[in-house]
Amino acid sequence: MLYQEQEGHWLTPVELFKPYYSNTLANFVAANVTPTEQQGDSVSTASKNARKTNMVDIIELGGGRGTNARLILDHLRETHPQVYQRVNYTIMDSSPSLLELQQEVLLASGHGDKVRFEKKDMMDVAEDQIAFLSPSTRSTIVLALELFDNLPHDKIRVRSGRPIEQAEVRRRKNGTSEELFTKLSDSLLQQVVELAPAFTREPLSWVPTVACGVLQRLIKERPNAQLLVADFDWLPPPDRLLADAPNRLSQWADGEPLVSSMDSTDFECYLQAPKYCDILFPVNFNKLSSFVRKAWKPQSGVVTLQKQADFLQLYGSEQIPLTQSWLTGFSPMLHDFANCSVLTVTCPSPASKRRDD
Repeated sequence: MLYQEQEGHWLTPVELFKPYYSNTLANFVAANVTPTEQQGDSVSTASKNARKTNMVDIIELGGGRGTNARLILDHLRETHPQVYQRVNYTIMDSSPSLLELQQEVLLASGHGDKVRFEKKDMMDVAEDQIAFLSPSTRSTIVLALELFDNLPHDKIRVRSGRPIEQAEVRRRKNGTSEELFTKLSDSLLQQVVELAPAFTREPLSWVPTVACGVLQRLIKERPNAQLLVADFDWLPPPDRLLADAPNRLSQWADGEPLVSSMDSTDFECYLQAPKYCDILFPVNFNKLSSFVRKAWKPQSGVVTLQKQADFLQLYGSEQIPLTQSWLTGFSPMLHDFANCSVLTVTCPSPASKRRDD
């Protein structure tokens, strides 16, 4: 697979605004370490056994070049040393070359004893084909940055009075492909749409099946996990199309992906694209948050949906001035990437738990 051979070519907010963007993520981690873990943070009073029971697992799904993990751990070590003591950081990625690069970056940064690297494909995780996380009540914070837009989606069709249908691609005898709709039979897709009817509001729509499957595994294996998803909430239309491109071969659906070849040529639909290409889906955060609210047990997590700029101001107020122009006050970290949102699931505060009880 081409992805297994590449070492990463896209610049993300982590890379563009380092270390400030990752410092903000580190602040989110530190802010959401539960009171139990914060107790006994003093090196002089905390026993080794207490440290072990108070460990915090940070799981990054899709680690890129390892830059984010390194910067998060750097910031925790420098500004939140009491939290850093208890952190175990795991990067999960499906690319062997990226995993190798991540190991080089993290080992060179002095965090080698804090980090584990696991080769895992999120599609296999979603379909329960491989182990994901060991069942535990240990405090866990999962980070998914610009990941869900790359995970496989399914297209569904909803018509009044008829069963929901799923799209399938079949090859014609002449070698071309066609899109057909058949009765919904994919078990994972069926679970997702039954749990979150929001995905069935439009006649045709793309469903982030694999992302939802991964979240289901997370909730099952780490019911007290906290989550941060940062991704594109909309994508621009195709920049330029092939002059001789035929009319689209598939039906347009809500959440249509942006499809580009390796030479940056855009295609009108996925059926017209070459074998190796980039397919990016905008994340419908409103529908995703609806799924998360249904999947997470009531009162076990506070679900918050924000534009990325609002999230950065909340957790990175001291970082933003470092990226601002002294003349205009413009901050690219804050004002660029306006098409990004952040979904978080955090533990309820003790006060809110008491009110719920």
